Amino acid sequence: MNSHQIETVKTLLIAEQKRLEQELASFASPDQRMRHDWDAAYPKPTQLAGSLSHSSQEEQADIREEFETELAQEQSLELRLREVTQALERIAAGTFGACAACGRPIPAERLEANPAAAYDMEHQPKE
Repeated sequence: MNSHQIETVKTLLIAEQKRLEQELASFASPDQRMRHDWDAAYPKPTQLAGSLSHSSQEEQADIREEFETELAQEQSLELRLREVTQALERIAAGTFGACAACGRPIPAERLEANPAAAYDMEHQPKE
């Protein structure tokens, strides 16, 4: 990739990084002890405390279900944010666009589809 293309990708990655951080900040906060980690706020005990009435138990179940949904969303957003941040680090280091496994150039089509890609298709780790 030429320097103009890399600057374009960098701009896209920075915009995505900000969007991901804003989305995470809407329900989680950065963990000060672990880089790239966010923590969804578990419901306060006062939110979970209440009477033993049926409606109160349903409310508590809804609060817990919402937290579990946020937790799953947090993990997905954290993963993408980590990929984007690492791509920006590769740009700064001058290694962007090279496969992390073999060092060969990642095809431009792959980087257009996923600018944060660290591997070519041959070496992409299986999930």
